Amino acid sequence: MNKKKVTYIFGSGRLTKIENNKKFAKEMYYGYFALSKIYNTKIVETVYKSSKLKKFFTKVLKRLTGLGIHFENNLSKKDKKRIIDSDEVFFGNQQVLLSFLFWLPSLKTINTNVFTMGLFLGESNFYNKVLLKYLIKNVTRCIFIGEEEFKFANKNFPEFSDKFFFIPFGVDIDFWSNEKNQLTRTPNSVLFIGNDLHRDYLFLNTLVNAMPNINFTIITSRLSKSNISLKNVELINGHWHSNEVTDLDIKKYYNNSAITIIPLKNTFQPSGQSVALQSMACGTPVIVTDTVGFWDSRLIHKKHLFKLNSDIETWVETINNLISDRDVYKSVQKNSTESILNNFNTKLFNSALIELIAKK
Repeated sequence: MNKKKVTYIFGSGRLTKIENNKKFAKEMYYGYFALSKIYNTKIVETVYKSSKLKKFFTKVLKRLTGLGIHFENNLSKKDKKRIIDSDEVFFGNQQVLLSFLFWLPSLKTINTNVFTMGLFLGESNFYNKVLLKYLIKNVTRCIFIGEEEFKFANKNFPEFSDKFFFIPFGVDIDFWSNEKNQLTRTPNSVLFIGNDLHRDYLFLNTLVNAMPNINFTIITSRLSKSNISLKNVELINGHWHSNEVTDLDIKKYYNNSAITIIPLKNTFQPSGQSVALQSMACGTPVIVTDTVGFWDSRLIHKKHLFKLNSDIETWVETINNLISDRDVYKSVQKNSTESILNNFNTKLFNSALIELIAKK
């Protein structure tokens, strides 16, 4: 094994999945398993530890910059030593990076990378720009998994363009697969999965009420029966970081559903990206809100998925037409699955990442 030491810093949940020794999808580890075959690679996870002072600074900087700062996230002394002794460090997302923003200058001798998913939200003020420039200056690479955010960063921070890299996100096609055709899927069944703040839960509620003929399965920890309590809704409490609903469970829901819907608020964050690609890999057509931060221009409306504005009537019509028109359904199903196999899978993502960090 190469002696190069690589460390991934994540929030909670990933080590538990590995330790449980059950089947799970690998895409949310962002190349960890591939790099583990080449380098001395380890995952460390943050631990929540709060104090009045940390809460105060978190609140102030969040308000000033609009960024997801969480100073309550901490690392053990052992994990910090591992990071300091590393050659390459990956921050799993900008929230993890922002938790340790004052520690970054001390890591200058290390190649530091951050997987960027909404760090550049398009909402800028003086404090936001100052902090972003500080962050970019103190990392080696910003690795974008959304094409539009990558373009936005290059346009607005051209002086740092040599630090910006776009690697299309890809899902684990050895795990996510199409096991049912349209005829064997539950008729009139629509699936929603998601927990991030950029999901449009109000729009979802309106859509559910507008389509009493459709059976909705909603998997989220953001809603309760007090929010949605209708006969046509199965509400399941679930979050990626918990084991209440496993990847194997999610795979079954994709394969049993006719359509997956992803209503979103307008954002540069590639929200809904993993759910969309997982669903497409399982042969379940996707309807998603067309946001300014849509992930990749190679995914074409009406060919690979459906990108809609936030108009209820349009969503209702599209869902009904897709369920009733078998030819359109099969065409989108075929095109979307082929797109995953050709463009959006972990094998391609891992290869690009390995090539990137091998460069001097």
